[in-house]
Amino acid sequence: MESKIIRGTKTLFVHAKSEIDLSEKDFNKIKIKENKIGIIYTAQTQDLVKKVEEFLKKQKKEVITGGQIVGCNATNAIKIKEKVDAFLFIGSGMFHPIELIEKTKIRKYYQFNPSLNSFSKIDETEIKQLEKRKQAKLAKYYSSNRIGIIVTTKPGQENLNIAKAFAKKCGKEAYIFLDNHIDVNKLEDFPDIEFWVNTGCPRLEEKGIIALKDIISAKSYKNN
Repeated sequence: MESKIIRGTKTLFVHAKSEIDLSEKDFNKIKIKENKIGIIYTAQTQDLVKKVEEFLKKQKKEVITGGQIVGCNATNAIKIKEKVDAFLFIGSGMFHPIELIEKTKIRKYYQFNPSLNSFSKIDETEIKQLEKRKQAKLAKYYSSNRIGIIVTTKPGQENLNIAKAFAKKCGKEAYIFLDNHIDVNKLEDFPDIEFWVNTGCPRLEEKGIIALKDIISAKSYKNN
């Protein structure tokens, strides 16, 4: 157990792990043709990493374990991306893989889901669809004159100063909306806002919302 002081409040962090006990037989479904494999995992699956490493090494694979990933922070994947041919994500859902795909630009992704005891390859088509959706959002943002900038007060996600700077630079009529809990349904109460820019967790994904990082990383924005 770890404790930290966050904004004057003592906060306790309790390690949560998966209680799923898998055998080597369960790992036999992991079939990766690439030789250099980077392993990324969630906090809940950390205790399974060693078993997966051992299994892959028996398959004559070179394994580099990057570490834990959270939805809006893929640092541990980025630091090893030049050393691997493919990533194996140990966890569930697409929440984390999407961040991996966007940040590392590697196109070979596999996922081992201990909860479902399943293994799959993230298809190239899915990756292309993600890119198309992002480009469509960028186009909508550029064509909008009045935007709302979403800012959360949650520790580690609060970017008010960045939002203020962006509002001045974006060249649009911009309004900042600040709240601790972002409820996307409440955004409908502001019909005058043509499009929303999110400065919090980039995994806040809706049709009318784009992450600020996607705008900043776009070449057309950098050239302005």
